[in-house]
Amino acid sequence: MPPHNLFFLLESKQIKALIFDLDGVITQTARVHAHAWKRMFDDYLRQRGQREGKVYEPLSIATDYRRYIDGIPRYDGVRNFLLSRSISLPEGTPTDAPGKETVAGLGNLKNSYFHELLQQGGVEVYSDTVAFIKVMRQRGYRTAVISASKNCQAILAAAGLEALFEVRVDGVLAAELRLKGKPDPAIFLEAARRLEVEPAEAAVFEDALAGVEAGKAGGFALVVGVDRTGQAEELSEHGADVVLQTIPNPTMKNPNPNQVQKQDGKNLPSALHNIKELLQGKTPAVFLDYDGCLTHIVKDPDKAILSEGMRSTLQQLAEVCPVAVVSGRDRANVEKLVQLKNLYYAGSHGFDISGPNNMHTEPGGAAAAIPALDKAQAELNERLKEVEGALVERKRYAIAVHYRNVAEDQVSQVLEVANDVLSKYKELKPGPGKKVLELKPNLDWHKGKAVYWLLEELHLNKPGIIPLYIGDDLTDEDAFAALQGQGVSILVGEHDEQTAAGYRLESVEEVQVFLEALTHQLKKE
Repeated sequence: MPPHNLFFLLESKQIKALIFDLDGVITQTARVHAHAWKRMFDDYLRQRGQREGKVYEPLSIATDYRRYIDGIPRYDGVRNFLLSRSISLPEGTPTDAPGKETVAGLGNLKNSYFHELLQQGGVEVYSDTVAFIKVMRQRGYRTAVISASKNCQAILAAAGLEALFEVRVDGVLAAELRLKGKPDPAIFLEAARRLEVEPAEAAVFEDALAGVEAGKAGGFALVVGVDRTGQAEELSEHGADVVLQTIPNPTMKNPNPNQVQKQDGKNLPSALHNIKELLQGKTPAVFLDYDGCLTHIVKDPDKAILSEGMRSTLQQLAEVCPVAVVSGRDRANVEKLVQLKNLYYAGSHGFDISGPNNMHTEPGGAAAAIPALDKAQAELNERLKEVEGALVERKRYAIAVHYRNVAEDQVSQVLEVANDVLSKYKELKPGPGKKVLELKPNLDWHKGKAVYWLLEELHLNKPGIIPLYIGDDLTDEDAFAALQGQGVSILVGEHDEQTAAGYRLESVEEVQVFLEALTHQLKKE
């Protein structure tokens, strides 16, 4: 499998050290912490409300915990949350008895509840992070763990993870050194100092909003937001350079171009007449391009409207197997065009992915290319404004220069301008297509990697599942090549080059007939 773009970023930024938050990134004790906080605060607010003859709103894990408590020192969390309820208490001291009506007393009670819950349920770890750390240590990366919790060492010991980290900066050490809590970067900077690296040589892995703010404020080379709870957009807004829902498998590799078999698309067997053969008795995970596959290619991209018949076909197929639309269009645009909530959407060639249950992530790291895209867009608009039929279509993570409607004798001019603008920005690279030249982030990421990412994320890499990709464009060839020997690739129509696909469908209409037949076959089994 191809590597996630994370590894490209680590190498390109010459990162030497990796600093991991504990809860929510390495261990799954964040939920235990959250429930301990809720039990403590809800009891306290209820008792206080009875004394005062008023009703206090209980703690909400979804909002209050993230906003006031998650990722910051315990007593700061007590103080922050109480302030949100207009309550002020004496500070007390760390030796206050659990439950005493002070900031320290309530914090100590929460800690008692936490240990009680921990003993009942043990310590669960995120296996993806642990596997990642082990491989990266073998590759020579230095590693540290940070935590606002004073229970960090006990949790690592219980999980058998102490040996994975050269440095531990936790709540105990932070108190001794009087380090400020997140969003102040002090705890991360101390970890970097003890690892003997500069912030510009280290990456931070965080799941808390305050944590990604701290990583950004500390000037670290890369801040990776780890989204375990459906807050991808918030993590990006607070400073994450990349947001992942799972840490990728470091052993994934790109397919060797010399081993990819290609042939003339006209010679491919029909997928429509070979459904049983291509499924091999397995359940498919279906990936489809949009333009030229689900809808006909039209002169105006905004008029590529999905038919109600195709929409109904997709909806029924998604009821019996996973279905994803993988497009060069913006994710929000293709999602709006398809209008189905039970599908997954990978827009901008996979840089922006969403799906059911509020899934949303931007795994390719393309945000860093936005300034270059903005400048390139302005120059392209200016230099091509007089060329009739030329269309500069800005997407979130790409610019598509369409020349389908340009007079034949002016096409070379459009391509010359586009390539000249492209040459000015090392952050961008060309992406060929049918009557279009795209300017895309110069990153090791494409539709094939988006398919692999979804297979990993949705736990579809198993013997009973076969990935099936349908596309018509040159950009779909990356997915065709990635799936050779592991899945089924179907070319719709033809393009000007040889293809890595194994089957063919003649048209959009045949795609719909094929999907309907596929649905019928799956319902019979």
